[in-house]
Amino acid sequence: MLDSNTLYLLLAMAGFILIAALVVHHHNCSDQIRRKRMEVKGVSQQLGYKIDTLEQELTELKSQIDDLDEQIGALKV
Repeated sequence: MLDSNTLYLLLAMAGFILIAALVVHHHNCSDQIRRKRMEVKGVSQQLGYKIDTLEQELTELKSQIDDLDEQIGALKV
């Protein structure tokens, strides 16, 4: 049978191994979260650029529509 000191030593070692596993798991999860945040930030930035481009195109199209409306109005008179 195991001596009580040996049993406590084994329990302490198991506890340290469990704590180490939890720390490594937490570190890996933190890295994944950081990577996903950066990925989301990049995609958000790309979408922002696309939105700006589409807004500029929309402004140009509205200007063209106004010009065409003026031309149509001139032809009706």
